[in-house]
Amino acid sequence: LIQKILQTCCSFGRKSTMTPSPKENPKCSLLSSIGNVSGISLDNSDVSNEEDSSPSIIDSSDISIQSAQSQQEVREEFQSKARDFEYLLEEVTKMILDYYDECGRPTQTKICDSFGAPEDILRDLGPLTETAGTNEDCLRDIQVCFKHSLKTMHPFFLDKLYFGSDPIGQIAELISAVMNANTLVYHVSSVFSTMEVEVIQRFGEIFGFKKDSIEGIMNPGGTMSNTVALLLARNEHFPHVKTKGWQTKDRPVAFTAIQSHFSIRSAAMIVGMGNDNMVQVPADRTTSQMDPSALEQCVKDEIAKGNHPFFVNAVSGSTVMGAFDDLKAIAKICKRYNLWLHADACWGGFLIFASPEKQRNRFDGMGEVDSVSFNAHKGLGVPQQCSMLITNNKKGALIESNGIEAEYLYQNNKYDVGVKSLSCGRKGDALKLWLSIRKHGFDGFRQIADNELAKTEIMTKLVKASDDFEMVAEPMGTNVCYWYTPEYFMLYPEEYTSNRKARVHQLIFDRMKKYGTCLIQQNPLTEFSLPNFFRLALGADRTRFKDMEFLLEETRRLGRDITPSDIESIE
Repeated sequence: LIQKILQTCCSFGRKSTMTPSPKENPKCSLLSSIGNVSGISLDNSDVSNEEDSSPSIIDSSDISIQSAQSQQEVREEFQSKARDFEYLLEEVTKMILDYYDECGRPTQTKICDSFGAPEDILRDLGPLTETAGTNEDCLRDIQVCFKHSLKTMHPFFLDKLYFGSDPIGQIAELISAVMNANTLVYHVSSVFSTMEVEVIQRFGEIFGFKKDSIEGIMNPGGTMSNTVALLLARNEHFPHVKTKGWQTKDRPVAFTAIQSHFSIRSAAMIVGMGNDNMVQVPADRTTSQMDPSALEQCVKDEIAKGNHPFFVNAVSGSTVMGAFDDLKAIAKICKRYNLWLHADACWGGFLIFASPEKQRNRFDGMGEVDSVSFNAHKGLGVPQQCSMLITNNKKGALIESNGIEAEYLYQNNKYDVGVKSLSCGRKGDALKLWLSIRKHGFDGFRQIADNELAKTEIMTKLVKASDDFEMVAEPMGTNVCYWYTPEYFMLYPEEYTSNRKARVHQLIFDRMKKYGTCLIQQNPLTEFSLPNFFRLALGADRTRFKDMEFLLEETRRLGRDITPSDIESIE
């Protein structure tokens, strides 16, 4: 099946007899070749008013030209490039397989062989030159990449909310680079554009959106997806801003969970309303969930000031604590005050695949939101970047908000997905998600979600059973947050102040980078006045159940000998 998909990608990139006729729906033609992920029924009515924009049929003169060209020898420069590619691929494959071997021995392999400073890296790379180099020069630079980079494929790379990718995703990235397609307009990226529309539809249905009301786009990261959501809400409430800019009378104000990702405040800056007008709503200390009653009071307060509330960002899997806001309660407030409700599910969204008995109402109310952002490159292990924004019952909103007339580009084809986007250059990110679904199936995604929730339960029990570890809060998703206490401070607990606790975790983290076989994020939580703690985020099913105990023991190994004198110099 995968070979068939890749052959289809290449075939539809040529002017061949596979080109659909003017009366044929190009999307149907492609899906009949590659198979339909979502099972959506498609017919020619999808593009019945777009005949002029469909590829034209090949005439006899085209066929004669193709026949003549097929007898020509491959141009010398392409033969040379093919030899380069074959040689480089062979040599790089050796490095990659060594990388697989190293990462496959996680309890013995350091997270980074040589965590170098920029000057060390530049010394090993050597200067950039005016003259051309050789393939060997390029291969040496690639070796430097492997030498000085963190092993993100390592099962115990748990520092950020993404993980090692799997082979089919890596191959998809290679195919995307070789084809170098731009999913701006359909005719230059027919397969990737079709895949994008299809996976958006499928995931919209999975999140509980009405089948006929789903629309969306893929974006280069969750920050862009969240920004576009705010832009859509701005355009709905303040449509004049797109052409005239903000007016003094507008006085926009929006709301977000205090535990939300920084991208929401960044989006407020980008759309021109300003960070100060993105009100951070208080959260519950034990769950980190947004307080719905506090949200409503914030809305009332802003209305009383003469401001215009228009947008609420709720979180489905916060970055640090993994909180899931009460979407059902928040949706009622948003309807009452006519506010656009966006759910940031970039991190926690993969748990939508969890078995019903493991769901714990995390996504109750998701079907009532106006938009959701989701990153498949996080919990599902698809290669970066693979982010999507999906709208619910807001058909046409993306084009109304983001579309700019450009007759030299767009030909009124619904599969010209770039017109919905803020980007002109767009990678075919749907390919790696499509192939991941084809390879693993949605059942594979369900297994990832269930396994990570099971490991979360195991880790929580281990932390609670250990005298030298302490839970920060009960996990709502797959974020396990905990403190560690070295032996000295176990003997003298009165000396383990918040300041020293923060420094201990910073020092252990530094040791992890230099000497450790794992890397676990550590950070404070200033909104709750919590000193630094470890945040173990589990996703993509890269670890084993028994690894949970090893992660705690590795933390002990790197931290048990810490005394006050070791942390005095840490700021």
